[in-house]
Amino acid sequence: MPRTARPAPLPPLPPAVAELAAQHELGALTATFKPQKFGVLLKVSFYVTLAVLLFLFVVPAVVFYYVSLRRTPDFNPRQAAKRLHLFEHGMVVDHEKGPGRTVVRWDEVRLYEEQTQNVINGVPGPVMYTYVLRTPTASAVVTQFYQHPRSWSLAMQQAVLRAQGDRAQRAFLAGEVLDFGEFDLSTAGITHRKQLLPWERLAEVELRGGAVFLQQTGEPAPWGRAAVKSVPNLHLFLALVDAHRAD
Repeated sequence: MPRTARPAPLPPLPPAVAELAAQHELGALTATFKPQKFGVLLKVSFYVTLAVLLFLFVVPAVVFYYVSLRRTPDFNPRQAAKRLHLFEHGMVVDHEKGPGRTVVRWDEVRLYEEQTQNVINGVPGPVMYTYVLRTPTASAVVTQFYQHPRSWSLAMQQAVLRAQGDRAQRAFLAGEVLDFGEFDLSTAGITHRKQLLPWERLAEVELRGGAVFLQQTGEPAPWGRAAVKSVPNLHLFLALVDAHRAD
């Protein structure tokens, strides 16, 4: 008569399980089952997939984060050594990205200003400054990368006004047409998109929402509009308009 194999002995119950079984009079233990595990090949495929996802998503994110930090002066001595120098007649600025520096004179520059601020859920964020300076031989971009942007932006505006104001006024009175991007100034008035607004018809000039608005006397709608960042030497433009609108 063939001998039957004895069933493998059951592992001892954890004390907490044995206590529960006794409390509920469950009787003798008949079987215990462990969690189902994946096979070796399937486990290997999971590890391979994890490695691929790590390479595709995590590693690029870490590299991007590291590169971003290296662009800041807090984590890069070369960036920390850069400077923006303002002088009486011009400026010298180290490029924010990469090596090199640019020299600009106030008496020949066309300064384009842009200040933006995002408001999220009613909470205003930081003001972002982008100042583009162009001359016949050079160009530079200055942002809030340099500390105290309110101070250096105001200093640039005033420097351009001092360096170019008298010359622009003389050219205007001599009958020249002054180019301010979307606006042209002449003794006849302001020209915008081939339309002329005589000085006596100009009611006011207003800056709001990142734009320059020109209001015509007796008209509710703005006569002309242009983005602030499209008007070179904005404060020189405003000074000339204010001077001749009052005449």
